[in-house]
Amino acid sequence: MLLQATIAVSLFAMANTLWMGFYLFARGFPKPITLRVVIVMLALSGFFYGAYNNIFKQVPGSAAIRAVLLVIVLAGWYSVTFSLMSEHDRKRYRFLEWGMYGLGVLTIIFLLQPGTFILEEGNALYVAHMNPRGWAYRAYGGYQFIVSFGIMLNLLIGDRVGLTSYGKYFLVTSIFPVASVIYGVISLGNPNPAPRIVQDLLAFCGVFVLGLSVARHQTLVERRTTLQDFPLTTVSALGLAATAVFFASRSGMPVESLALVAGSVVLAVGSYDLTREFLERLRMRREGAFRKQLRQLESADEEAFKGRLQKALDLLCHTLNAASGLVAVREGEEFLVTATRRSVPLESRISVELASRDEVSHLKDGQVPDIEWIAPSFEGQNQMAVVGIGKPRSRIEYSTGDLELLEEVADQVGTLVSFRNLRPGKTNEIRQLVAESRANASEMNSIAGGIMDTLTGQPDAEFVRIVEEALRHLPDAIALGQSPLADKMGITAETHIERGKHLQGMLMESIELLKPGEKRPPEPLPRIWYNHAVLHDAYVEGVPNREIMSRLYISEGTFNRTRRNAIRGLARLLLEK
Repeated sequence: MLLQATIAVSLFAMANTLWMGFYLFARGFPKPITLRVVIVMLALSGFFYGAYNNIFKQVPGSAAIRAVLLVIVLAGWYSVTFSLMSEHDRKRYRFLEWGMYGLGVLTIIFLLQPGTFILEEGNALYVAHMNPRGWAYRAYGGYQFIVSFGIMLNLLIGDRVGLTSYGKYFLVTSIFPVASVIYGVISLGNPNPAPRIVQDLLAFCGVFVLGLSVARHQTLVERRTTLQDFPLTTVSALGLAATAVFFASRSGMPVESLALVAGSVVLAVGSYDLTREFLERLRMRREGAFRKQLRQLESADEEAFKGRLQKALDLLCHTLNAASGLVAVREGEEFLVTATRRSVPLESRISVELASRDEVSHLKDGQVPDIEWIAPSFEGQNQMAVVGIGKPRSRIEYSTGDLELLEEVADQVGTLVSFRNLRPGKTNEIRQLVAESRANASEMNSIAGGIMDTLTGQPDAEFVRIVEEALRHLPDAIALGQSPLADKMGITAETHIERGKHLQGMLMESIELLKPGEKRPPEPLPRIWYNHAVLHDAYVEGVPNREIMSRLYISEGTFNRTRRNAIRGLARLLLEK
């Protein structure tokens, strides 16, 4: 019974820690603390793999290799908890950190000496033995006790990060390795055999608690995902590994080879997930660059208007991988094609009946050659332009996120057109306003520019929903303190009311960052003020929607579209915070 249990624990722990290493590296890169945890997970996976193989074949010297891996695990976890401390405490205890690493290197040197471990032959299920009077045992045992004390010290001194809602998972995670260390050190020098499964279970329980933290709060994750991402991918990866192990066992493969099967499956799935994450980040980075270039188009002067529209259209088609596209600007009772890409010729005209839409719409075949979707651009209640794209090149249809991006681009095109159509006096007024805002708020613009430079793409729909829900409770600090957005933003405080006030201030500050200028101009507002006006008036001042529509002279459809775009923009800004 002990044999089967030890095999099962070692095999499952090896696969789980290997998968967590790949997952955290993919989702957490380049976060330094996450990279430290990745090293811990991979070293633990190697330890469990070696322990599994030791059950079937005891190789002299292998116990020393496993002990070295445990030294790396403890040093890595000490580094993780040390990085959680405040900057002041890290400077204060920096000498302890370097001392721990130096002691770890010294311990590894002692462990690699010949004859460090004794009675390795025939010891398959119990903790390895060392000479309790030898220097290797003293160094190894002393190191484990000292580093365990240091780990708990990091979490419980100074700011006591281990007692916060963020750090409690790290504290509980650390308790299990410390207990495992005490059990292991006592067993190493004890002549009576101690089952190794106890030590393995304690170590894995710490990994399990850390996994709960990743699943519940997306701890250590750099790119925010849905809360279901880690649990579902973990179940899928380990399920595939378990299936492969089952069929390999049924086909007659020796039990000692099953760890290699499980590890190979997890490596394959982890490599695929890592590649997929890299490509997804590359896509979002390009999409972010596209948005940055699109925003720069708003500064276009009248002479470069058509060229700017053409550039915007090319960027859109490249980002969505659309086969064709066009931008048509309203001229009287028709829409004049001002920019085109593998579609109808320039200066072609589209009837108002065909181009007039309230939202993104799908066209029937042949209505506009090589165009499948169109999105309207509004200025107030008037439709100023229309943006169209053809069929996607590499898939059957566009995703919801693609169509939202089309809608966002159409909104930007509307801003370009509105600048072009402004009366000369009004144009000078707007330009003077923009110049004044740049001169008086250079610092704010620098921060906003930095945010936009690092913007990586659309937030997921779940995060947008959480932001919208928090905006609805903006005046209520009690409700905000219990909001999922407070957890997402990592806000901690003594009470939930203080946490709510902190989130309240963060939301109001972020809304203010959407202002295109220092002073709000008189009504009717220019289009560039719509996003800020809708969020500020609706959620900060509590103005009814009908009154906001009257202030902006826009229809209900335009108001809803503007509000959606503004909330998505606010959500992206909060993600960067």
